[in-house]
Amino acid sequence: MSSFKPGDLFGLLLAMRLALTIVLPLLAALLLGRYLGRIYGYEAFFIIVALIVALAGGLRQAMRMLLKK
Repeated sequence: MSSFKPGDLFGLLLAMRLALTIVLPLLAALLLGRYLGRIYGYEAFFIIVALIVALAGGLRQAMRMLLKK
């Protein structure tokens, strides 16, 4: 059995950070969209707009993380 070195987990940790960078804003946007939709009566509209904004922000932050030196 081979032993792991600390540098071996770099790729896994990067993938997990990227996934969380994208998923957490989407989850928050979903909850915010549902909340605002129930208040104003346009649930689908608020969810779609919030998810689009969160996806754009999450992808932007993920690209910044990948391109950081």
